[in-house]
Amino acid sequence: MSNPDVQNRDDNYIVPKFGVLNTDTVQGQHLVTIKLNSNNAIMCNTTDTISFTMKPVSPRNKNYLPCWLFRGLDGKTYPAVVNSSGEVLVES
Repeated sequence: MSNPDVQNRDDNYIVPKFGVLNTDTVQGQHLVTIKLNSNNAIMCNTTDTISFTMKPVSPRNKNYLPCWLFRGLDGKTYPAVVNSSGEVLVES
């Protein structure tokens, strides 16, 4: 997994949230900064798909530490998935 410098901060000195890249063949190879729109809302995408099988991860796994994690319907934690533009993939 590429390891972005998690100490990088935005203009407001906020450490950004990351997601895993949807086009990777293995979950977590590359991390991408989650982007906000002009209203400071998370940018979302309802059409892109993923190229890997989602696997639950431990919130304490050091490789996923900078990722934004979600609890799945099965009660396990999964990383947010984003496209190369930083839009979070969601189902509509």
